[in-house]
Formats: sequence, C-alpha cells, structure tokens
Amino acid sequence: MGRYVLRVFRDNLAGWVPTIMVVAVVTTLVGVCMNQFVWTSSPSFASAARLAGLDPAEFGMVSATIYVVVALLAFFSLTVVGSATVDRIRGTFAQWRLMGASPSQVRAGTWMLVGVASLTGSLLGSLLAMPASLLAVPEFNAMAAESFAGGLGSFVPPAFAPSATAWLGSLLLGMATCMLGAFVPSMRAAKVRPIEAIRGRDAPIGRHGWRYWARCALGLVVMAAALALAFSGMGMPRAHAFGQEAGQTFNGALWAGIIASFGMYVLTGVLVPILLDAGRAVCRLCGSATGVLAARAAKAKAVSSMNTIAPLALALGLSTTLLTCARSYGRILALGGHPTSLNYADSLLMIAMLCIVSLATSLAVIALSNRGMVADQALLRSIGMSPRRVTRMILWQSLHLAAGAVVLALIPVAVSSLVLATRSITLVGVPVAGIPWAGVIGAGAACWLALFLIQYMQIRPALRRSVADAIRSR
Repeated sequence: MGRYVLRVFRDNLAGWVPTIMVVAVVTTLVGVCMNQFVWTSSPSFASAARLAGLDPAEFGMVSATIYVVVALLAFFSLTVVGSATVDRIRGTFAQWRLMGASPSQVRAGTWMLVGVASLTGSLLGSLLAMPASLLAVPEFNAMAAESFAGGLGSFVPPAFAPSATAWLGSLLLGMATCMLGAFVPSMRAAKVRPIEAIRGRDAPIGRHGWRYWARCALGLVVMAAALALAFSGMGMPRAHAFGQEAGQTFNGALWAGIIASFGMYVLTGVLVPILLDAGRAVCRLCGSATGVLAARAAKAKAVSSMNTIAPLALALGLSTTLLTCARSYGRILALGGHPTSLNYADSLLMIAMLCIVSLATSLAVIALSNRGMVADQALLRSIGMSPRRVTRMILWQSLHLAAGAVVLALIPVAVSSLVLATRSITLVGVPVAGIPWAGVIGAGAACWLALFLIQYMQIRPALRRSVADAIRSR
C-alpha cells in the first residue's frame, strides 16, 4: 500500500507543492511563537527582566493576542488543507475500491498520503522557523516594549537561541493539526463507492447525514456563546476607572469576534450553498446566464468552494474585527476625554499574517482541484462555449466566492460591533463601532482578483489547446 501512496504523491508532485508550502508557512509561524514563548519563559530572561524592574509576565501578556491568532490561523488553515487533500484524491480512492481495495485500506492510504504531505511541509517549516526566530523574536520584543509605560528601560535580554523543544513542538503540532483536518474526510473517503470511478464524484450520495446536523448544532452553540459574551455585563454599573472599562470593552469585543469566527468556520459548510443560491438568484434577476451557470458550478463543487472560501472568510473576519476593535477603542478614549495615539504595529503584523496564509491556503485548495477544473472547461467548450466565455464564467465564479467570503467575514464583525456599540453607550453615551468599510470592500475586491488569477492560471494552458487534447489530458 505504501508504494502506491508514494506513487500517487510523486505522479502529481507539482500539484502538492502549494499544500506543502502552506503547511510550511503556518508551521514557521507556530515555530517562531514557540521560540518566543520558550525564550521569555526561561529563568535567565525572567531574572534579567526583574533586574530592570519589569514584570516578565508582561511580555507574555503582550504576546497573548498574537499567540491566539496564530493558533487559530494554524487550526483553520491546516484543517482546510487536510480536508482539501482528501477531497483531491477521492477519485483515486474510488478507483482503488473498483479494483477490490477494502475501506480499511482506503482509510490507511488516506492517512499515509496526508501524513507524507504534512510531514514534508511541517519539517520544512520547523527548520525555517529557527533562522526566522533569530530575526523575528528580538524585533517583536522591542515592538512589544512600546506598550510598556517606560519602555524596556535598562533591560538587557539574554542571548537568544532557537530551542530544540520549540522545533519539535512546531513539527508535531503542524503534522497533528493537518491530520486532524483529514480525520472526518478520511472517514468519508473510506466509504467512497466504486461507482464514482465511472460516474464521477457528483453521483447522487443521498441527503444530509448526522454529521451535517451535528455541525449545525455545534456552530449554533458557538455563535450563542459569542452572543452571550456580547451581551454579558450590559446594564451593570461601572466598577472600574474609565480607562479600565474601555480596555475591558476592547478585550470583550475582540474575544466575542474570535469566538464568532470559530462559529462561522464551523457553519461554513452549511452557509456556503445558501450564499451561492442567493448569488444565483441575483444573477438571474440581472439577466446574466453566465453568472447563473457559475453559481451552479460552484455549488456543484461544494467541498472545494467551502475550502476556498473558509480561509478567506477567516482572514477577512479576524482582520476586520481587529481593526474595528482598535479604531473603536481609540474613538471611545477620545470621546471620554482621554485622547491617545495608538500603535497599530502589532495589529498590522497579525493582519499581514492572516492575509498571506489565507491566500496561500486558497491557492493550495485550487491547485489541488486542478484536474477537475481542466476537465470542466473541456466539457463546457465541447457544448459550444468559447474560451472567452469560459474565462468570463471563471470571473463570475470568483466573484461568487469572494462575495461569499465577505458576507461570512461580516458575521464576527457584527458580533464585535454589537459589543462595542452597547458598551460604549454606557461609557460615553453614544454607540461606537468603527467598521473600516473601505477596507472591507477593498479586501473583497482583492480576493476577487486573486481568486480569478489563481483559477485562470490553472486552466490557461488548457484553453489554448483543442477540446480533444484537453479531454485526453484529464
């Protein structure tokens, strides 16, 4: 079985490169965070901080938000990659079943293939994290010192050296998270029917099962928890100074948005088909037959569409939530008579990480579905569509996916804005929720362009060939 798995991996090695790179990038971020945590938790660092009159715990407090964001980013991105990997090779497993393989053999093959891809990416990322930590960790501590009342003062940190514990931890965490994302899809892949090798993977598979309803229930519970956090403390008298109350409002809004982001991610598989149906209805009202066809095509590839939208929605949601909380916090302080100049360096750093990893994850998902896209365009051209109209359909499909990502991203933003608006009324007498709408629209347009370019580059060589050649190369 092992040699067949390696052959599948080797035959389309170029298609696995984006997946490996995503795992490597995320593992690198995790490794840098682990190195920073190990260094700031060491006895020598704590002694140097106390000698300078600093609290060692302050470094951990400043880093906590970035730790949480990187952890969420790793979980969401790697689970999406693991799920997309299994979805990519579902047709191969159907052929195995047709040739007599048992479900247990298919399941073992799935785990071996995901393990090879995740091990390659995690090993590369954990090794890259060591030189990256030499540059990033000291710079991050210097940036974090700007939030201290007196800066670093006379603090002279001990020499930094990458930790073997952090290397091993990032390697194991990257592999384990990617394998976790492949767990449920591998259970479904083991039950793939041999007929799919002949009829294709879009053969009828029945109605929604218990996993679908369990996902709905879990997502609704998480969203209820986010809303409960949003409404907690409303109507209670102020118990702290204005600055402390404003800080608690910022933290409460940020955590409510983070929890809502998790709920949104869980519900992505439920909401994406609904959003695509809504997009198809809008295109029908506008009289765009190509837009209707693009929405139907995206819905037919529900798993691929979900895996493409999920990381973009997560990045947009968390980035906009972070900016909304930071801008609203500054406005609340200004309205309360405590104007201050806020440092957005850490926020911009987290937003950059979110954007880079989310786009890379979407690139990996689309690259994994390369063969299906080539076959789809060949089928469309065989029924009379011109290459130009196929390109226009890809443009519409990218618009549907980008619009779905923006709509999903607004869910955690709405929860955070609710916290800010309700609590700011108590603090300053007016609702404050500084949503950066221009940034949301610009990010949505950038996602649209990026998705179109990624998909177009995948099918561009096939568009220049004849239909017969494209079908034969499937």
